[in-house]
Amino acid sequence: MLLFYVGLLHIGAFVAPADWQPTGHGVLSTWLYTFLEPTGVAARVAAIVLLFGQAIGVNVLVADHRLAESVTLLPGVFYILIASLLPEFLHLSPLHLANTFYLVALFELFKVYKKPDCAAAIFNVGFWLAVGSLFYPSYLLMIAFGLGVLNILRAYKIREWLMLLTGAVTPFLLLGVYFFWNDQLDVFWQTQFVTNFAVLDFVPYDDYLVYFQMAFFDLFLLIVIFSYGLYVFKKVMQVQKKISGLYWGLFFGGLTLFLQANLQLDHLLVLALPLGILISFNFQSIAERWAETLHLLILAVVLFFQYQGWVLPV
Repeated sequence: MLLFYVGLLHIGAFVAPADWQPTGHGVLSTWLYTFLEPTGVAARVAAIVLLFGQAIGVNVLVADHRLAESVTLLPGVFYILIASLLPEFLHLSPLHLANTFYLVALFELFKVYKKPDCAAAIFNVGFWLAVGSLFYPSYLLMIAFGLGVLNILRAYKIREWLMLLTGAVTPFLLLGVYFFWNDQLDVFWQTQFVTNFAVLDFVPYDDYLVYFQMAFFDLFLLIVIFSYGLYVFKKVMQVQKKISGLYWGLFFGGLTLFLQANLQLDHLLVLALPLGILISFNFQSIAERWAETLHLLILAVVLFFQYQGWVLPV
């Protein structure tokens, strides 16, 4: 069902593709795009496969840690919906690649709650978040997210912070040595850091519908912000802390606006993982017939965005 759902939402990428080019890609995205044309058919298929795998991971994460009232496919469904909400989201963006490692880091991070021996998991949190930043550089700020959520789940210990930071440094060190060995260390520095960091560096849009799309995305964000009490009501402390961790993901994801150069609409995908999980809890808490109706309305708006060129006069 998840594969059918992501396929349905991504048909528009093949029949009514948006005018999109990747920006803000790190060294690993740049390397990948030398083999895979980012706007080609193979890349669009890869985006579908990637989202399908991530949705399965989201469902496993929510089920394993009892974040929702019951075990359903809804977290994965709504992650796919949020990560496909706008036409610019349908391509193989560096953010889709980075979100894969963000999800892996969440698996490692949520394992450390009240676990006496978790040095490997803490190291892995930093490692995978750093790998994500090698695809999309402003994910470097998510290392601070890892440290913050570690503080929520465990008592503060400088030794554990150093473990996480050591994990974060490791991918940069290994890749830096590779580029140095090939006499391309300056290429690594320029691609990963110099050209990819700026303050509120937006790509301008002259289409008023883009601002409507952003407002539609922000609506989901507002719903989640004001639903915290609903999410943690009658939940055990462990679940409350992990849900709080997802809110920290929204906070630090929002802060990346102040770091990433060449910001375009697909930058909102930095919020897709926690937002998709949390918004699914709202739909689990309302009557089934209302949930189905609201979902169909949202789906209709999403499809309108994708096919607006066919519906609206030029």
